[in-house]
Amino acid sequence: MIDQFPNLTQFFSSYFHQDWPLEAETASDVISNYLSSEPPESIEATSEELSKLLEMPIAPADLETFILDELGCYYDPTSENQTVREWLESVQKSLINPS
Repeated sequence: MIDQFPNLTQFFSSYFHQDWPLEAETASDVISNYLSSEPPESIEATSEELSKLLEMPIAPADLETFILDELGCYYDPTSENQTVREWLESVQKSLINPS
């Protein structure tokens, strides 16, 4: 399934890598860094892949495992009282409508 999401893999593994807290104070800052560093085509492709992922019928635990283990994301949204799905939906909104 990971082959379906090359842009998401790049986004999570490059921006939410295990040392991301050394580069940004919050997850929102990481997203801002991504938006200011990547070309619009990459951001759009990442957003499209995230939409595709969110449309898939995946159990919450499986979605969390997929994001962490397969896509290389080292951010835990439960630390801020969000489910993985809620956080991904907020990431999607940020990618579509950057502030």
